[in-house]
Amino acid sequence: MTIKLVLCTAPDETTAQLIARALVEEKLAACVNIIKGIESVYEWQGKIESDRECQLLIKTNTQNVLQAFDRVSELHPYDVPEWLELNAEASSAYGHWLQTTLQR
Repeated sequence: MTIKLVLCTAPDETTAQLIARALVEEKLAACVNIIKGIESVYEWQGKIESDRECQLLIKTNTQNVLQAFDRVSELHPYDVPEWLELNAEASSAYGHWLQTTLQR
């Protein structure tokens, strides 16, 4: 079964927790993993930056991915939050759990 796996960074654990809880409580994601302590190197406004961040792994479905993006955009402090949508193949059991969990 195909699901959406979204990569999104957050500047700190507090923001990551806020986003993760909102998405799961509002049934926009079935699960969000928070990986603490990554380092991101990127260009922003003509300057090379390096920051410690948290990586969010957001598991959702095609039906909810746009609403999830809108919600993250509301909660996120960055001007341009990372939002990378990947199609991922899930096991039948995990895919069923995800779809059942996201039913409103």
